[in-house]
Amino acid sequence: MSGELPPGVEQDIEELGGIEILRRMRPDTSVIARLERLYDLLSCRNRVMILFYLNLAPMTPGVISELTGLKPNLLTFHLKRMEASGVVGSERDGRYRIYSITDLGRTLLGGVNR
Repeated sequence: MSGELPPGVEQDIEELGGIEILRRMRPDTSVIARLERLYDLLSCRNRVMILFYLNLAPMTPGVISELTGLKPNLLTFHLKRMEASGVVGSERDGRYRIYSITDLGRTLLGGVNR
């Protein structure tokens, strides 16, 4: 490593085993790719808003559309992406599809409740 480090930073790195150990801890490219997809998913205001509402209660697309103002085709697009990423899940209840937030979705919201 080139240059000097502040004592606290140097100590923390050494406690982890040094720079070479940290270099070997580099995450697998598949982990990085998954994180990129999740953060890309959350870079859309509409999807964050959908997550916010689903964090309050499971909902049908009609309710979500009413709350967000999203047209049904756009809402369907977002919900499919979110379900494929594992941040929301859905199940059928008769003629209704009910969406709910997953543990991963709650984690990504970071404790935002209202």
